[in-house]
Amino acid sequence: MRRIRIAVAVILFLCHPSGPLQAAENLRAASGGFTTAIHAVLWAAYEEKLFKKYGLDVEYLALNTGRLGMQMLLSDDIQVLFSTGVTVVTTNLQKADLTIIGGGLNFFPTKLVTRPEIKKPEDLKGKVLAVGGFGAANHMALLVALEKLGVNAKEVSIIQVAGAAAQVTALAKGAISGLMFNEPQATIAMKKFGMHSLIDLMESKIPFPQNCFIVKRSTLESNRDKVTNFMKAVIEAVYLLKKDRPLALALIKKYIRVNEDEAAIGYDYYLAKHGEGILDLPDRRGLAFVIQETAKSNPKAAGQTPETLRLLEPSVLDEIKKSGFVERVKH
Repeated sequence: MRRIRIAVAVILFLCHPSGPLQAAENLRAASGGFTTAIHAVLWAAYEEKLFKKYGLDVEYLALNTGRLGMQMLLSDDIQVLFSTGVTVVTTNLQKADLTIIGGGLNFFPTKLVTRPEIKKPEDLKGKVLAVGGFGAANHMALLVALEKLGVNAKEVSIIQVAGAAAQVTALAKGAISGLMFNEPQATIAMKKFGMHSLIDLMESKIPFPQNCFIVKRSTLESNRDKVTNFMKAVIEAVYLLKKDRPLALALIKKYIRVNEDEAAIGYDYYLAKHGEGILDLPDRRGLAFVIQETAKSNPKAAGQTPETLRLLEPSVLDEIKKSGFVERVKH
């Protein structure tokens, strides 16, 4: 476990631990890949002490990748992970017992951003494109984008480039010809480096579990009150951010190191329009799509469903909604 903690310390951009990492924490939560503004629901709950309001001493970790977050979740180094639902599918196929208790973004929030010389889909043929990780959410997004553009994935080369900064550098220097970018990174690449977008997958309306809250079922069973109070703090943070745009922009600027205009793009794209997606579980069709895509390279996924993999657990959100909590914090 020590190795994982050291790795986290190296790649952590912003983390404000309440004590040494070795110390027992009331609850630890992490963002797995945190460069989209939807993660501000966690930043606000942490920075505005909403977790403490609900009796929790939370340590929050901002991690570069969902895969590292998943390793930490499986080893009980964190108790709640906010990341892509793709990792829940692939991990439960290995006999893990993870479940999704809350939502986030239920669509592909990504654009295929390419170099200036790529003017039409046909120009992609023979070119090198990048993903953060094979089998990850942005890899699936890239495959969907290519299909919609009429480009066979076998006609391009796909490599792994981890981290937004490294991806931008690779694109700017011509080491790669394109990749899937979220906002505001997509707009930054287009304005700063003259790149352009071939397709915006958000317009496709394809259900996809881009972000969701993930826990172990054993954690939910033994610490249900803690998990419920954690989600209450996050839900209150959603409405705080919708009411307090300056706070939201300040948090986005702080955590993903962008300017005011870029932060506003992220806020409008994710929080203002889709922040309340936290209150719904991912669409079953999106999870079924992930299973279907995973089955192409992993035989264990063949014949599986969201139900057989026990991916969704609605009881936490159901309890919170039935209590009238959402209506109280909304107003």
